[in-house]
Amino acid sequence: MNSAVKLALAGAMSLASVSGVALAQTAAEPMVDATATTGSTTMSTEGVNIVRLDSLDNDQDRQQHTRLEQLANDQSAMAEAQAEVSADPAIAQALQAQSVEVMNVIDVETAANGGKVVYVK
Repeated sequence: MNSAVKLALAGAMSLASVSGVALAQTAAEPMVDATATTGSTTMSTEGVNIVRLDSLDNDQDRQQHTRLEQLANDQSAMAEAQAEVSADPAIAQALQAQSVEVMNVIDVETAANGGKVVYVK
């Protein structure tokens, strides 16, 4: 019985060491994705994420794509989003850095972290 307990304990310890590695992050630098994804469909610049409408044309993002298509056909909704972009220098600068014209802005949302998500055609 003593050897059975030792064997079980050895097995549990070996599984615990193989289960995975934890990664730590310093509080001074939060993890932020500041890169463009494949095809430059989503770009991030200092708290502003620019998402192209065509990048949402898939099964996973179908509802969002449909909602944004409807907004793209609503001139008053687009004018409101474009006015918000024009009033925020950080968003305007992010759009300019990615060569996106303000007239292509469909919608602007505030992300959970306080950043802005700008949807463009």
